[in-house]
Amino acid sequence: MNGYNGLKVVIVYRKINFIILFLSFFLIIPATALGAGKVRVKHLTSITGNNEIGRFGLLGGVFFDENKKRLYFTDTTNSRILAFDDDFKYISEFTGGGALSSPTSIVKDSKGKFFVAEPAKGKILAIDIGKKSVKPIDFSAVSGANPVYAGNMAVDSEDHLYIVDKANQRILLFDSDLKFEREIPVEGSRRLMDVKVDKTGRIYALNTTDGSICVYNSKGKLLLRFGTRGAGEGEFDFPTSLAIDRKGLIYVTDQHKNKVFVFNNNGRFLFTFSQLGWKEGRLHRPSFIYINNSGRIFIVDRANTRISVFE
Repeated sequence: MNGYNGLKVVIVYRKINFIILFLSFFLIIPATALGAGKVRVKHLTSITGNNEIGRFGLLGGVFFDENKKRLYFTDTTNSRILAFDDDFKYISEFTGGGALSSPTSIVKDSKGKFFVAEPAKGKILAIDIGKKSVKPIDFSAVSGANPVYAGNMAVDSEDHLYIVDKANQRILLFDSDLKFEREIPVEGSRRLMDVKVDKTGRIYALNTTDGSICVYNSKGKLLLRFGTRGAGEGEFDFPTSLAIDRKGLIYVTDQHKNKVFVFNNNGRFLFTFSQLGWKEGRLHRPSFIYINNSGRIFIVDRANTRISVFE
């Protein structure tokens, strides 16, 4: 072999090695290792439909019952609530004998009562499975320029219920007896999307249109506003949901960037995890996020028709 041919072999060999390295990085390395510089979040499993429970349709909200250690989420298309245990094994489904119609957000209070949003009907249903009772919450005491259009919900440690009213850009607060208590207007919001309450009583509201997150104290006083849409680091394209972990970190799903943004409790951007894809650990149009007390992260991976679980 002459020197010229030897050089060609070396160049081809290096190109092949580069291609192998490139493919290994993007196809083999878990998505949770990408973009963060350091692996902070790992993928545990994905919950998908099967022969026993049927295929999932469009998935809505997620809630984890810390007392019973059960995971619940709504299958909006099939008008049902699905229950899984702490090991992600299927337990049961609830349809209310046809009483549910396209359920989305779901929460549960300490007394075992479920609350399920049906935005198409403008209702929040209070469900007592033991008593086989399904009743809508009374909005008659709530005034406003527009009829209530119920969206995502949250429940705090005292069983107060927080409801996003998309039509009036506010959060409605009901006491543990389901009596309307007050509202928290989200100033400047044009597309209020989500609400969460942390263990200290702070209330978090997400506005999709401008990508802002408002943080209020338990009395409704604005403490912090941060976040924006854009192409820069830590900026959103289309944020859809938020959750707060036990350390006070704030997680936000972005449906268009197909990743999760993480901020500290002062609104400073820290890192992102996951990316667009259909393989385990990757996301396609994530629409909702919930974090339980043990730090498990449940994400409605909408276009992949599954619940992706991280920790």
